[in-house]
Amino acid sequence: MAYDYRSDAVLGHVLAYWEERRGSRRMPARRDLDPTDLAAVLPHLQLIDVVPPDRLRYRLVGTALVDTFGHDYTGRFVDELLLGTSRAELITRVFTTVRDTARPVFLQARYFTAKNVDFMTNRIYLPLSENEAEVNMMLAALSFDFGTHRPPHGVWASAQLDADQSGLEVIEPA
Repeated sequence: MAYDYRSDAVLGHVLAYWEERRGSRRMPARRDLDPTDLAAVLPHLQLIDVVPPDRLRYRLVGTALVDTFGHDYTGRFVDELLLGTSRAELITRVFTTVRDTARPVFLQARYFTAKNVDFMTNRIYLPLSENEAEVNMMLAALSFDFGTHRPPHGVWASAQLDADQSGLEVIEPA
């Protein structure tokens, strides 16, 4: 059965907010978002800048992500962080899909760590545009399913992507 991201406490909240803020437009602009409206999920958010011609930079990384990933990558470019890894390929494909289609994307991926922890990441990437035509930023929300065992801080650093257990879905906005 497919994951119900609309019922996810983090993803569903952020997607509903994005849809409200875009109204009848294709996508909202960054200026349409108010961080105080997202206070409950702020630790699970990312803002990603689209830097022409073809780079992506993390503008904001929430504290829940820093805790899970084991480091703060705010201000860093994607291609600097994950160079040559299966994660880099997957994230680049996701970001490119959002940028090129100007549509939200849901991604679920399974990871295994060196400490024998496996977990799922549930992510939604939402396009933002200053001109309603080109994506210049993305709002992302991430939630994690660790089952009954919450791994120690920084587990992400040793995580390997299970390429057979990751799926990408372009979302038709409501």
